[in-house]
Amino acid sequence: MKEKERPTGSERVVLSTVLRNMPIARADITKLTSLSQQSVHRIVENLVERNLLRLDEPHISGRGKPSPRIRIETEKYISIGISIGTEEAKVCAMDLSGHPLHQDILKVDPSEPSKLITAFETQILKWLKEELSQNQILGLGIAMQGHRVDRQGIFVAPKPLAKWANYPLAEKFNNYFGLPVFAENNATCSATAEFYLGARDGSDPHCLAYLSFNYGYGAGLFVKRDAFLGGHGNAGEISAIFTPEQASKRPALGELVKRFNESSNSISNIRTFIESIEPSNTVISNWLEEVKPQLCLSIRALKAVADPNEIVFGGEAPIYLREMLVKTAVEAFKGQLSPNPILRVSDIPFDPAHIGAALLPLHKLVY
Repeated sequence: MKEKERPTGSERVVLSTVLRNMPIARADITKLTSLSQQSVHRIVENLVERNLLRLDEPHISGRGKPSPRIRIETEKYISIGISIGTEEAKVCAMDLSGHPLHQDILKVDPSEPSKLITAFETQILKWLKEELSQNQILGLGIAMQGHRVDRQGIFVAPKPLAKWANYPLAEKFNNYFGLPVFAENNATCSATAEFYLGARDGSDPHCLAYLSFNYGYGAGLFVKRDAFLGGHGNAGEISAIFTPEQASKRPALGELVKRFNESSNSISNIRTFIESIEPSNTVISNWLEEVKPQLCLSIRALKAVADPNEIVFGGEAPIYLREMLVKTAVEAFKGQLSPNPILRVSDIPFDPAHIGAALLPLHKLVY
């Protein structure tokens, strides 16, 4: 999609409204926005011509001419995302409605930048050759673990990803693929996925915080329908509140794996832990008690600074561990008199950073 073809402000309002309510009668778009009926009619026709919306069968509602039902057009554009983790790299191809078409794990060492980029290209070409040959790639999204050096897509990655440290992600991927590229840390990408795809009562939270339990421990913030990055791009780096002594007792899954190995369990990585450890294992309950002060501290800090409507527990932590972490954290608000955020387990059953990465181009360029 050329820059001049990208949706304008009013067009984005219509597209976002359709995305969250489709199929929707054209007449109902006017009710849900501040746009006039004439403006909605004109914008919808324009977006249909550009293959961003499509018209379904008319919806009969009361008297008068039936209003056509509107959907996002999913046959032309796709978005591609990659999550670079400490143990694996996950990739996702997504249609314009946010529906993942393909998800896979690259069979490559994620700590090697050149090998990963080559494997990523091979996977994209395979998708395009087999099933997505008629689609145009809108852009690429990248989720990276670690904190930013600046707002230009350069990160300080954790030790297992040392070769990615200070690597100009957006610039390198843009030069290689010739596509718009957007890079965020994994927690912010997961927060993006939660905002678009997570379960809720139909309303958008004014402020959503997402806790990402991975090799490390971080958070992503979504405020007023957009990721909040702060001055240096590191808003949500919740582990920064801990002293060096506290850091080893923060609720990071890398620390949990260490506790298993200290107790004579042979756990080589997070995936092994997820696949082989029972929830009743005493190492988990002991670890939860150990990290409880730091977990509660971070939740109080999020409440005090960001005042989120809800704090969502996710990342690589399996569902049962997310539930246990929520129960561990309920005491965080003891004695607090101001309104507290809802603590909620993400119902996306795996780390959604690669899905959030694929959503980045849609969020930045379309919605």
